[in-house]
Amino acid sequence: MSNSKQTKALLVHSPVTGLSIPPWAPAQTAMHLAGSGVCFEQYDANLDFFLNHLLTSKRLAELVNVIKKRAEQGTFKKAEPYAASLADDLAANPDKWNRKIDNIGNSFKLLKTEAFFRPEPFLAALKNIDDLLDLASCAFYPSRIQRRCFTNPAIKDWPAVNAFVEDREANPFLFLCHDGLATRLESPKLDLVILFISAPDQLMAALTMAHFSKKLRPDLHIALMGDQLTADVEQYGHTLLPETDPKPLRHLMGALRESAAVEDAAVPDYRGLPLKEYLAPALVLPLRIHADPDSDLIPPTLFSHLSKICQQTYNAQGFFCIDGHVKSNFIEKLAHEATGKEPSFCMNLPCALEESLDREALTATYQAGVKLVQWSNPAGNLKALTQILWDVSKAGIWNHVIMPAGAESSSDQELARFMATNPNIVHSLIRRQPSASFFAGPDKLSPASTVYTQVARLPGRPFWHSLDDAVYLLLYLNRYDPKTIMRWRVRDDGLSVYSLGSNISYHFVEPQQLPPGYLDEICRMVEAGGSVDITLVRYNIERAFLIGYALDQGVIVGNSTLKRPRKEYVDAVNQQAGLDLGNYLERGYTSVRPEYRGMGIGAKLLEGLTARVGDLKLFSVISADNVAARKMALRNQTQQVASFYSSRLDKEVGVWIPVWMLKD
Repeated sequence: MSNSKQTKALLVHSPVTGLSIPPWAPAQTAMHLAGSGVCFEQYDANLDFFLNHLLTSKRLAELVNVIKKRAEQGTFKKAEPYAASLADDLAANPDKWNRKIDNIGNSFKLLKTEAFFRPEPFLAALKNIDDLLDLASCAFYPSRIQRRCFTNPAIKDWPAVNAFVEDREANPFLFLCHDGLATRLESPKLDLVILFISAPDQLMAALTMAHFSKKLRPDLHIALMGDQLTADVEQYGHTLLPETDPKPLRHLMGALRESAAVEDAAVPDYRGLPLKEYLAPALVLPLRIHADPDSDLIPPTLFSHLSKICQQTYNAQGFFCIDGHVKSNFIEKLAHEATGKEPSFCMNLPCALEESLDREALTATYQAGVKLVQWSNPAGNLKALTQILWDVSKAGIWNHVIMPAGAESSSDQELARFMATNPNIVHSLIRRQPSASFFAGPDKLSPASTVYTQVARLPGRPFWHSLDDAVYLLLYLNRYDPKTIMRWRVRDDGLSVYSLGSNISYHFVEPQQLPPGYLDEICRMVEAGGSVDITLVRYNIERAFLIGYALDQGVIVGNSTLKRPRKEYVDAVNQQAGLDLGNYLERGYTSVRPEYRGMGIGAKLLEGLTARVGDLKLFSVISADNVAARKMALRNQTQQVASFYSSRLDKEVGVWIPVWMLKD
């Protein structure tokens, strides 16, 4: 290739990634090339693929005809459930699907307006997009295209990849090559194409475009850029480039053109990207706090300067940090830099959950605009880690924790249980599911729940599950506080939203007055709490003086009991603690579902039971290590009057009595 003329480069952001945010890698490369004498064009092929080539009314109508022909050929008889049921529904309800197709433009528009922040219209728009992606996928089955995800279980090795890049039936990226990429490759001045592969889900599209480009323009130099690329990928291009290290890019540009010098600039160049087309109501820009693997952190003062430039140049209202982990010294400096200032933008922080983190600095980052902390790789003392999470949540920041895949240590299990039982502290908890193979895509993330799994299911699912794009979660957190989002729940129809705790009713009855099935459910609730010996739960509840329970959405969400203490128990307490409880009722078996913690349900149940005891007196037994129950007891004006060792629980427990009863 001659280096006597000006080099022209095409920077291609490959499908499939999210649609809410511009890509960092092409903008970073454009920054390096600016002022180097290289002429370049940024092409967001991912956005173009979804908005202009796949999810258009015309294309979808064409794909419907393809699906009908494939159904006649028996393609979906042994297909995955989503494809088989969709093909059947398309045949049975064609008018419904025609309406969905006609509405795709409105779904895209809604995500870019204020209606985005209204949960039910937001859900309707996402559902329509996701449904139509599944529809389009059926035309290319077994390939499946989703927001931010591409899979094809038939691709298991490199020979299968080689076949896929030319497979018109299964490869949805070929029409993007012919209709979108080809026109950009026609320029006779074009010398270089850089295809970006920042995530594994982009691999198949990037290799398809590389193969297509080499066939259409054998004279072009094809470079593949990504930090996780293996030598097997090299057959599709001429050069492999790392994403976060500009030195190989400098070497390549020097080889292509003697006078081309890659610049060391500070701000990614997003000007060549269609910033108004991304599916979000406000522009959020990706940034790296580590400029490259060999660099130290960008100083917070420089980060603040960069963010102001991006705000002024692009009108950005948020920044999404795409680093793996932000180090503690950056957090401390960022907190110091933000002291006394009003945040002018929102941002996230990806952090490793380590006990060495400065808790005060973390909570102070809220003043710097941090709304979301994405935790991973927890390591350290359980008490220290839970205190960090507690402090961050009290500051108004959303705690999102990714638990690692694989076997768990006992400390991991304890931490997982704490997080699952305290969703008011750890707001979203997901577990990494290892991928079956390199070709199956990246590790998947799924919501994790390890507690209260044996009790009745709450209707629907948490709303935050629908905010699976972290940029959408960040934007919602910039509009609503974590408590509001945590309490939203999507009904089973997938479209309507209700708020937990908005319609709670309280009931106080004798055991024989419980509706059918309620006794069993209350026993399961008590056992799920995990803080009592379960061998006598049913026996004690069946003989209880009074049972209180709270209902929401037709489900028991909290319960408590006034038990009649067994004689052998009364005698044991009298012998160990010198306290006669013969004429007392025991207040206990209080259990509140994790989703309803912090709403005062336990306190209202205890108040209601206490108000109905008449002339009888009450006590409760709380283990010394049950900090939450001890705090609740103090808030409800009860006092520890004795303690003893419980051989059944193998721990020290305290006897608590309401203060006003002690005065009698």
